Amino acid sequence: MKRIAALLVAALLALSCAAFAEETTETPRASALQTALTGRPEAGEPTRLVVGNTTKVSGSFFTTFFGNNTSDMDVRTMLHGYSPTVWDNQIRFVEDPQVVVSINREETAEGAAYTVTLQPDLYYNDGRTRITAKDYAFSWALIASPAFAAIGAQAPEINVAGYEAYRSGESRVFSGVRLLDELTFRIIIKDAFDPYFYDLSQIALNPYPIQTLAPGCEIRDDGEGVYIDGPFTAELLARTILDPEAGYLSHPALTSGPYILTSYNSEAGVVDFALNPYYKGNYEGVQPVIDQITLVPVLPEDMIERLASGEVGLLNKAVDSAVIQQGIQLTGEGGFAMQNYPRLGYGFCAFSCEQGPQQFQAVRQALNYAFDSQAFIDDILGGFGLPVYGYYGIGQWMVSAANGTLLPEDMTEAEAAAWDEITLDTLNQYPYNLIEAKRLLIEDGWTLNAAGEPFEEGRDALRYKQTNAGLMPLTLSFAQCADNAAAAKVVALYAESLPQLGASLDVSVVPFGELLADYYRENSQRKYDMNFMATNFVSTFDPYLVFSARPELQGVVNTSGIVDEELVQRAWEMRATEPGDLLTFLRRWQKMQERFNELLPTMPIYSNIYFDFHTDRLQNYYANAEYSWPVAILYAYLGEPAEPEAAVE
Repeated sequence: MKRIAALLVAALLALSCAAFAEETTETPRASALQTALTGRPEAGEPTRLVVGNTTKVSGSFFTTFFGNNTSDMDVRTMLHGYSPTVWDNQIRFVEDPQVVVSINREETAEGAAYTVTLQPDLYYNDGRTRITAKDYAFSWALIASPAFAAIGAQAPEINVAGYEAYRSGESRVFSGVRLLDELTFRIIIKDAFDPYFYDLSQIALNPYPIQTLAPGCEIRDDGEGVYIDGPFTAELLARTILDPEAGYLSHPALTSGPYILTSYNSEAGVVDFALNPYYKGNYEGVQPVIDQITLVPVLPEDMIERLASGEVGLLNKAVDSAVIQQGIQLTGEGGFAMQNYPRLGYGFCAFSCEQGPQQFQAVRQALNYAFDSQAFIDDILGGFGLPVYGYYGIGQWMVSAANGTLLPEDMTEAEAAAWDEITLDTLNQYPYNLIEAKRLLIEDGWTLNAAGEPFEEGRDALRYKQTNAGLMPLTLSFAQCADNAAAAKVVALYAESLPQLGASLDVSVVPFGELLADYYRENSQRKYDMNFMATNFVSTFDPYLVFSARPELQGVVNTSGIVDEELVQRAWEMRATEPGDLLTFLRRWQKMQERFNELLPTMPIYSNIYFDFHTDRLQNYYANAEYSWPVAILYAYLGEPAEPEAAVE
């Protein structure tokens, strides 16, 4: 039977999925667009908004290939733009008419070729440097280059013809990227990656300035594909990208998005932005009007106080139940407003599946049975979250479809029956059960003590298993993020349950930056076996590479270290669905979730409702209609709230 908590229904239905129903002028999304285009008043003086988020930025403001901190992702959305295609909703990508005149697809001997013709009036934020087809061609050549990989960029395989030869250094030319003229370029997708459910996402890439990232170089095409001509080396990129004071990774100056980076304090985690006056607008023609924005880190214990005092004007993604209750109370007192929306991600315990006791599936399953997820949710999230049992978040359209709250219109009886078969009820929920956890451990061989003799309860504290490397203790090194109540709760719950199983955690309290560096294996091998964290899924839900066992993808891409051909195959089948075939995609998504649920590359715990609290002077801000605050802020403005209309007697 399909289930969903009543609390979440309204929020889930607020998601706009044009594939299911056409938007009407009554929806908040359509209203926000209309106001942004026609109804925002002009401010008499410069406006400024301070945004608070509990996740401190780490300074990866260029691409996703150096880390994916959620606040870093927000900064990138503010600074970079003009991709030829954009995420219109959770299901499809569309052309951006501000950027392109046309995108034409044709079949070639190499694969599907997308020819992109650009608008002639695109400029970077200095207003002088024009953006042409060369900038896009350079972006493709840069991220696929061996020099980019050599400085630590974890760029995944690109589904473009000629990628392997170019990436390996065998060929200087990237044959699948063609520079046709000043405003036209072509991307040729390899046959093996066609069809692809998110087809237009394959050509979604922002332009980057070659004169900044590779000074002295030029992008050329002599008829066989693009190449970078000049002193293009890893040493050059290390200087222009990674320099901590001026590198493009943390201090991108010449950018194409709605805002400009004006300052970044890495120690304090404070980022300042100003309007980019040369930004044409997003795919709907909306330009931002708030002049200055500052992003600051906030702590749960004082974030509502900082909002009430006026120090912060917008609190983004509050999750702690106590904070939410305080925010709701503050909103009720007047002068403030709130938005709530389901998360496109989940909270989980990450495993290093390539090492330690957690490399064994039975151990990961036992750890799940030994964790009281509901106790965690009740304490940390209150009534504002749900347990999850796979690789999904409650805000994703697939979950809404699986719960029966998002269905196509005008279905036949047979179609309705097929959609009704999509469910998450087939997943093992791993209820708190120490008996089952112990059974799994014993079956998996954790039956010895430190002396190699049979483990005896009441006498021995820690179980061991005989492996090829010798006796392995059932102890996991756990990285607990400092000043994180949720991570502390995970440790506290395991402190109660694991000793009853003959297992233990070796806990180290570490700064968030250190935790992330270890999680992404910046030093090649991970120090910790396990940690608690949360993540949001990107626009294209395509976990094929996330689960890949290929060595070059271990780290930023495959963070779990899992190796399982069946999981990879199911993820591949999901991505290889024809665009628009929602039912087939859902069926394959369900099969992928079932395999993930069995393997547990991570231990899913919850997905939650986000709350944004803000001053009521922030008008036309609808975080529940967009996928991040930087997107919603484009439609917003600062001004005095309208007086409520007097009741007519």
